[in-house]
Amino acid sequence: MQKIFPLSEQIVSQIAAGEVIERPVYAVKELIENAIDAGADSIMVYIEESGLKKITVVDNGEGMNEEDLQECFKPHTTSKITDIDELTHIKTLGFRGEALASIAAVSMVTINSRVEVKPSGTSVILKNGKLEKIVSVGMPVGTSVTVEHLFLSHPVRKKFLRSGRSELRFILNLVLSYALSYPVIHFTLSHNKKILLDLPKTTEPATRIEKLLGKDIFASFLPVALTDSYISLSGFFAKPSVTTSSVNKQFLFINNRLVTDKGISQTIKAAYGSLLPKTAYPVCLLYISLPYEVVDVNVHPRKEFVHFVDQNFILETIRKAAAQTLAQYDLTPDINLESFFLSDAVGTTQTYAGRLLKEKSLPWKLSVQIDYQHVLQLHNLYLFALSTNGFVLIDQHAAHERILFEQLQNEFLEEKKKYDLFHFPKPKIFELSFSEAEVLVTNLTIFKDLGWEIEQFKDNSFVIRSLPVLFQDRDYIKLLREMLDDFQNDTLPKTVDDTSKRMIAYLACRAAVKAGDRLTKKQAKEIIEQLEKTANNTTCPHGRPTKVMINLENINRLFKR
Repeated sequence: MQKIFPLSEQIVSQIAAGEVIERPVYAVKELIENAIDAGADSIMVYIEESGLKKITVVDNGEGMNEEDLQECFKPHTTSKITDIDELTHIKTLGFRGEALASIAAVSMVTINSRVEVKPSGTSVILKNGKLEKIVSVGMPVGTSVTVEHLFLSHPVRKKFLRSGRSELRFILNLVLSYALSYPVIHFTLSHNKKILLDLPKTTEPATRIEKLLGKDIFASFLPVALTDSYISLSGFFAKPSVTTSSVNKQFLFINNRLVTDKGISQTIKAAYGSLLPKTAYPVCLLYISLPYEVVDVNVHPRKEFVHFVDQNFILETIRKAAAQTLAQYDLTPDINLESFFLSDAVGTTQTYAGRLLKEKSLPWKLSVQIDYQHVLQLHNLYLFALSTNGFVLIDQHAAHERILFEQLQNEFLEEKKKYDLFHFPKPKIFELSFSEAEVLVTNLTIFKDLGWEIEQFKDNSFVIRSLPVLFQDRDYIKLLREMLDDFQNDTLPKTVDDTSKRMIAYLACRAAVKAGDRLTKKQAKEIIEQLEKTANNTTCPHGRPTKVMINLENINRLFKR
């Protein structure tokens, strides 16, 4: 019996703006969602050349008969809604009837499908959205969609794509997110005939979560479970000792739909309060169940954003869940005893790098005349000192960060000349998440050029044998994760020099005095003196100003003198 029919004009007029396939991952997303909606418990994704050459998604869902296959690729045809009232309580991942039409418009598509009551399946071949051929095929129950030569008819879209590795990473992260949301589905992902993910279905979600996100993150997870009125929350918040530099490790699912919601992310971060630095984001995996009628998914073509009937109640419930979870557990970071006895924690300067800072004396010249004898600390944030023609305000953290960065960089360059490396007495094994592992494998040569001898051990496990002496007594795994976050977000040029600078900036930031630290007069004076002796001293390594000069002329203007 036919199930797929065109939507009425009334429904089409109420649907958010039409879907546009802008990159390969969006095509993969639509095909996976169709497979999930079809009731599949096995979804295999095969990618070639990051999806530009070929994308194939195979599922064992209920399939389509010949009549449905001849309708499914037409605009606004679907089996998921039939009445306009259904837009107020959408239960499926897809509902617009645009996915296959949008994909077929920019590629060559082959759809094979078979329903259980038929002995064979049907294959349709499409080119630029037009039906070219329809034949019978032998196949198991389910659907297989192959997309070839994406953007063949719209080559201009290729200009807006990122590198092949980045486009593949988008697909990997997408499949990973569905695997986290649907543990009862077997997911497979391969690229150029190499298996990247093979995740058998499981009734133990924790096993899959640990495998995908890594043992370190999983070990930091604090379970959350809260039901309040019509909302139910479950999942995990990570301890404050495990953070990320962006929100890409915040997995938010509304009724099993992966969403991005700035309000929820900000609420979760606010719940951690002073437990986190301003620039850090908490890691979390949160499943939120709501009645379908109180959440509107018809607000974005790719269904990545949602609206809530009572957003304040939703956010307050999430804030309460996070606050209660954090208050319930001991948040003391786990200390690696070997590292503890060898060195102090990240953020101190009593380590090898810190000793270097104290011992080095470089012949810099003063560039500004400042009265070092009368330095004041303002609100444990800024240093105030008189200058020859006014006064100077100095950000104590940014200034100290720049001082340490320049000194650490000089030391690193000296070590590099000597190729001075620290070799572990016994190689260390560490584990990353699958997405981090993929990024590291891609960029292993850059780390090797920097003196990091790292090899892939198995899947997302790695062995480290050596690293530059400068980093030996630091939390090198945390440092490595920070670099991989930058690589994932494409915020860092993929060069050896830029990567080394980013690592050193990370160390300098953690070792520098913090906003809120009280300094003695001697310490405040030394920071100002060292800053004036430091090259590139007007900004910290991240580009924030270290000091502001206010001269008498500007002060006189304020008083209309």
